[in-house]
Amino acid sequence: MNKENETKTSSSLLPGAYRALELNSFVLDYKQIFLREVLNVEEPPCDLYILREGLPYRLHEKNIVLNNQTMRDWVEAGITKIFIKAREHKSLIAKQNDNLRTNTRSLSVGEPFEKARRQTALLASHLKFFYEDTSNDELLSLLYQSVRSFAHFLTDHMKIHHMTYSDFARQRHHYIHSQPVLSSLFLIGVLKQARIFSDKDIENLFVTSFFKDVGMSCIPFEKYGQKELDVADKQLLVNHAQNSVSILLNRIPISSNCFKIIENHHTFSTLTRELEHFTPEQPQQLISGIETTLISITDIIAAMISERPYRPATSLFQSLDLIRELISNQHPQEFKLLITYFKNYFTKSKAN
Repeated sequence: MNKENETKTSSSLLPGAYRALELNSFVLDYKQIFLREVLNVEEPPCDLYILREGLPYRLHEKNIVLNNQTMRDWVEAGITKIFIKAREHKSLIAKQNDNLRTNTRSLSVGEPFEKARRQTALLASHLKFFYEDTSNDELLSLLYQSVRSFAHFLTDHMKIHHMTYSDFARQRHHYIHSQPVLSSLFLIGVLKQARIFSDKDIENLFVTSFFKDVGMSCIPFEKYGQKELDVADKQLLVNHAQNSVSILLNRIPISSNCFKIIENHHTFSTLTRELEHFTPEQPQQLISGIETTLISITDIIAAMISERPYRPATSLFQSLDLIRELISNQHPQEFKLLITYFKNYFTKSKAN
């Protein structure tokens, strides 16, 4: 029996006061993570724990090979969250940073779908890491370079988009970390179908879409699963787009137009008022407005057809019906483009 398990057995005999102290110590010394955060880490640099009788029980020893079958067995046993020593969290992030760098540098080598599958999982995990430490410039730089390279990769491999989307959705990352990935996957397909954007434009917009919600990190994590929010929480949600700009400004090399898109992506009524003032003499502003519309709407569709802790997923038909109400009168061409893309996207997926 290892030391942690001996501690668990003996602690169960302690008086209530001592047990309370031990539980308090556990809260300070351990950090809860999702099991998928150790996915692709062949030899975790930290011990992995679960709770038994309210105290830590070592599930896997650090620096020992963790194979996929063991992970599957844990998932089948209902283990989706684990604990690690808080002081060892940085070593786990460092391992996953290496994995993301390696996969990003080798995207063009090997089977494209497997590369995309691994990249989406790593990007979602790294979004979680960044949300927990938004001042980490090294992590942000790695994310930015990896997202941009992935955008370039996806423009060259359009045929794997639906497989990548379906596989990633099944991975069931927390929606705060999966939503930017899913909506950006949709966006790149819509932009390619529009045939008015260069590949460089598409890369820039993919990056913009991916980072647009980092301001959600300002909202306490426990609030994400609540159906009802108080006024203060709602205000944080309303302000998340501006918070995203504040977090990213002067830290990643995107244009002022991209920052404007981020700022406006969640305030569609404001966007509508802006678009009504565009004229043919303002082509750059008009393109920026189209970009914002497409990013906003793909984000809405990706959210609606995905399950949330407080509601079930809606159908594609229901989501497109809402989009019709939002934009069909003011932006009929964009509406037609979106309707065509999504109907073809899911019709082809059923056929396959």
